[in-house]
Amino acid sequence: MEPELKEKIDLAAKWIAESEQLVVFTGAGVSTHSGLPDYRGPDGVWTRRDAGLPPPKSPPWDQVKPNIAHFSIVELLKIGKLDYLISQNVDGLHAKSGIPFEKLAELHGNI
Repeated sequence: MEPELKEKIDLAAKWIAESEQLVVFTGAGVSTHSGLPDYRGPDGVWTRRDAGLPPPKSPPWDQVKPNIAHFSIVELLKIGKLDYLISQNVDGLHAKSGIPFEKLAELHGNI
C-alpha cells in the first residue's frame, strides 16, 4: 500500500474512533463494487453521455447485492459508532445491508 494512502486511511480511522457523533454520507461510488455504475467515473453515466456513448451496462436492480462498503457501514452501527447515514443512492443497498430506516436518509428516494 502506498504510504500516502495508508496515512489517509489511518487518519480516517482515527477520526472515526474519536468521533462522538458519526454521520456517514454516501454516493454512487459506494455501490460500484456491487456492479452499479457511478456517474462521473471513467465509465460513469455522465462521462459516457458527454462522450456520446450509451449508458454503461448495469445488472438488474433485483439482482444487485450490498458489498463490503455497505457492510462496513453496518459494522460501524453494530459497534455503536454510527449515528446516522445519509445516502444519495436510490439502489436500496444500505437498507438491504441492514441499516434500519430510522438511521437512514435516502435523499433521492429509493427504487
